[in-house]
Amino acid sequence: MTIFDEVKSLVDVPTAARSYGVEVHRGNMALCPFHRERHPSCKLYEDHYYCFACQAHGDVIKLVQELFGLRAIEAVKQLNSDFALGLDVDKPPDMEAVNIRRREIAERKAEKARVVHMYDVLLRYFTLLDKYKMLYDPKTPDEDRLSSARLDRRFVYALQNIGYAEYMLEAFNRFDKEQQAEVKLEVDRIEREYKRCVEEWGE
Repeated sequence: MTIFDEVKSLVDVPTAARSYGVEVHRGNMALCPFHRERHPSCKLYEDHYYCFACQAHGDVIKLVQELFGLRAIEAVKQLNSDFALGLDVDKPPDMEAVNIRRREIAERKAEKARVVHMYDVLLRYFTLLDKYKMLYDPKTPDEDRLSSARLDRRFVYALQNIGYAEYMLEAFNRFDKEQQAEVKLEVDRIEREYKRCVEEWGE
């Protein structure tokens, strides 16, 4: 395995693009840095990029070459430095060190994916309750809002739980990594509750 292969295995294209100021949108669609555009047309895959407008394409090394006007080996050195890969560019790679670094990167990606999923669960639950609250709110002024017989159960459920759902959603963004890990069981419970609501009452 060459030093070029090692760098490409350790740094994915979306991560490098964001680090170097490329504007990345949902689904890893980016504003192409190689031509002027208002709407994202450059797709960032893990191991390569492709612009559907100007056909620019390549791997992470090519991306850095084109962004900074570097030769391939210079781009490798910049990635090695900027991402603290710990590779000795002038010597054969230390496979043990590379494997350790690869595991660290994989663990960080997995942790990021877990955090994104947890936040998504909280957001979907809050959004569902807010929808229930708005859609099933009694519409007539003379309707007795205190009579449970007259109130839709989805509206009642939303009133009972939306405050806590909003608190969890807002607090989660302020939690550090340890606190986010500590609430995982509660987020799992909320996810089960969300699924129960959707199955029983719909979205």
